[in-house]
Amino acid sequence: MNYDEIDRKILEILHENGRTKFTEIAKSIQKTEGTVRNRIKRLQENGIIHGFRVVTFPENLGYEIQAIITFQLEPSYKKYIQMEQLPHQAEQCNSRLLSLYRANDKNMFMLEVLSRNIQDLNYFISNLKKFSGISEVYKLLKMERIYEHIS
Repeated sequence: MNYDEIDRKILEILHENGRTKFTEIAKSIQKTEGTVRNRIKRLQENGIIHGFRVVTFPENLGYEIQAIITFQLEPSYKKYIQMEQLPHQAEQCNSRLLSLYRANDKNMFMLEVLSRNIQDLNYFISNLKKFSGISEVYKLLKMERIYEHIS
């Protein structure tokens, strides 16, 4: 998809505030509301914009602990099926699974998890270690937000 300076300006405005009205965007970039509406529609159709969402700060919702957990998984397609259980498993441990990624090694995975406290996070990790084929579990605690680009 061709992506130009006008699209970039629209996206910058939406990154700052996804609820900005088309009329405000149009005024800001000196284009018509119709142009803005059509460009946003095209950006959505081409997969540049995947949606609009509410952004919250976990600590304001009672999650004291934010962590990245990495682990190795034995190479087997059947093992991926147990990954579908992780969000439910996290909930049972007063935690919330935000994301799951396959990392730089095809058998390395990375979870982003929120927990109410360190005990809940450790409980989730102890349950994770019980999953078949999972080994080398490590946790990294997010201690202080210095910068975060919200997109």
